[in-house]
Amino acid sequence: MERIILKDVIKYYGDRKIIDIEELKIYQGEKIGIVGINGSGKSTLLNIISGKVESDGGEVIVNGNISYIEQLNNEDTFLSGGEITKKKIDEKLRENTDILLADEPSSNLDIDEIEKLKKKLIEYEETLLLISHDRNLLDGVVDNILEIENGQVTKYNGNYSKYKIQKEESRKRKQFEYEQYVTEKKRLEVSINKVKNEAKDMRKTPKRMGNSEARLHKRGVENKREKVEQRSKSLETRLEKLEIKEKPSLKYNIFMKMPESLKLKSKYIVSCDNLSIKVGDRLLLDKTNFNIKTNSKTALIGKNGVGKTTLIKEIINGNSTIKINPSSKISYFKQDLNNLDEDKTIIENILKDTNQDETTIRNILASLNIKGSDVYKKVEVLSGGERVKVSLTKIMTSNSNFLVLDEPTNFLDIESIEAFEYLMKEFKGTILFVTHDRNLIDNTATNIMIIENKKITEFEGNYTRYLEYKGNKKKSISNKDLLLDIKLAEVTSKISICKDEKERQRLEEEYMELIKNK
Repeated sequence: MERIILKDVIKYYGDRKIIDIEELKIYQGEKIGIVGINGSGKSTLLNIISGKVESDGGEVIVNGNISYIEQLNNEDTFLSGGEITKKKIDEKLRENTDILLADEPSSNLDIDEIEKLKKKLIEYEETLLLISHDRNLLDGVVDNILEIENGQVTKYNGNYSKYKIQKEESRKRKQFEYEQYVTEKKRLEVSINKVKNEAKDMRKTPKRMGNSEARLHKRGVENKREKVEQRSKSLETRLEKLEIKEKPSLKYNIFMKMPESLKLKSKYIVSCDNLSIKVGDRLLLDKTNFNIKTNSKTALIGKNGVGKTTLIKEIINGNSTIKINPSSKISYFKQDLNNLDEDKTIIENILKDTNQDETTIRNILASLNIKGSDVYKKVEVLSGGERVKVSLTKIMTSNSNFLVLDEPTNFLDIESIEAFEYLMKEFKGTILFVTHDRNLIDNTATNIMIIENKKITEFEGNYTRYLEYKGNKKKSISNKDLLLDIKLAEVTSKISICKDEKERQRLEEEYMELIKNK
């Protein structure tokens, strides 16, 4: 059954055509992830389907009732962002409608809550349209991807990872076709020039020839010239009819350098023993220890409210219990973006404090979709997403060897997140970062610090390896408990039938020792 049908749907914002859909059909039970760069029209599409926004043309047919999880606003000041989001999701899922629209439902949720959301969306049996920059969520939930690019929509079979494979295959095919087009165009142009020069070089009638000879020579030359001109016109026609192939977008190769003066030799860039942190009357960390390895990419994880951002601030503000390598130079990313000068251009902001050349900076900005003359825009006119990209580029290219990043990808689209991942891996110094993006941790982290039960636990590896370790540990503990239970039952049985006082006393001591280990 066709749940949603869009025919010739157009939507403008000012002079810009944001949506231009010839035909789109979405069927009962389909689960579709919607992707595209910021501002491409993802939320606009959901708003048109839900009826919140009218299209400027075309037909929208919806067969069924809709529930819509919209992006978070500040209507409830008594709850945290995560609590509001969970409340909204649960309310909408309880409505049991035919179609669920979800616009960034994982925003403000920690990793554990995102996993719970994933399970709920997997269990949802009706039609789902999901906008998300969480690749792990898209991979686990959707069976199709709808890409919005330049107003056009393209549907891909499979989850996000399969979509990426198809996109890369398409990019390679376009690159091959473009190279063939350039080669053939050049060949035709060379052939045309060669033929034209051949026509010019045809000799005039030699003076020594008689009249009859001259007439014959002239006729022969004219015949040859006519054939040459026909060849030239044929080649020019082929050139005109040659199908133009657009050059596909570049994959930017970015090589970031770090001066020798910023390279650190010590094993740890941060060391801490016996740290306690209180906020008001609430104890967040209680006599805990941790170390951050030099040149590591360390993800700081934990449930909302456990103190991740508070710990970062204590590191930045110089808590006396936290020892930081005196040669470290720290750059700190936080959501207020206070590292930007509003009156200066993008490129001026970044060049002010950097060890990278301008070409590298422009390549980094281009990978984040800030290209060409856009680098001369003043910061004051930028959108929120553009400001985040500029702020991150400024920090990633600054004269620093220790980056502290608090939720750096919150306002980035998936394409920009993947470009930022590349920058994180390319950065030659140390990074400590807080994120709820499991893929970002898996793809970049060399180490993990977990805040749980007021303590910090360190783990070497990414998030998937950490989960495997936890699973194996639980399994090991479970097996150990089973063996203890068997042993306890055995000792209890022996005590109940034992008549020798000394043996009974020994068994009771063994029993108490087993209880201690349980």
